[in-house]
Amino acid sequence: MPRLFVAIDLPDATKDRVLSLRQDDLPPGRWTRREALHLTLHFIGNVPEAVARAYQRALAQVAAPAFALRIEGVGQFPIEARPRVIWAGVENTPPLRVLYEAVGNALESEGFIRERRRFHPHITLMRFKKPLRRGPASKWIQAHLDFYTEPFRVEQFILYESDLQPSGAVYTKRKVYNLAGQID
Repeated sequence: MPRLFVAIDLPDATKDRVLSLRQDDLPPGRWTRREALHLTLHFIGNVPEAVARAYQRALAQVAAPAFALRIEGVGQFPIEARPRVIWAGVENTPPLRVLYEAVGNALESEGFIRERRRFHPHITLMRFKKPLRRGPASKWIQAHLDFYTEPFRVEQFILYESDLQPSGAVYTKRKVYNLAGQID
């Protein structure tokens, strides 16, 4: 069964800027590889191939305009507890929310059940096997709160297939969907 998610890929210059955040002063964890940096819109999970094809067809009906986006700030999940994930934030703009909702609606038309959590757009930078003590992560986050990238143009979204490997997930583009229109 394919393991799927829908995401926005990042341009090379943005990936380079995000990778500049990597530092050795954090406790051991797994930094996200360059080719795996993305903004997840919806995680679907493992589904039968017939369902995957239905989702793929439904996503072709998404109508949303192209838009500009930028990455800003850093943080952790869980927010109030000892972190397991360090992330770079993504501005939650109206066009991004329109795309998020349109993708979710298309998937729901084929039986997908959305997560109940509020959409918190982010780029995962690092994962820890065990929750960290607050100190090292808090210090790193405070040092990078003002991080940002130049805006980049979002002209497509992608249905990815994820293959879990011991060295980390390998993502394959299953289908690329172009957005319409120009930046306002």
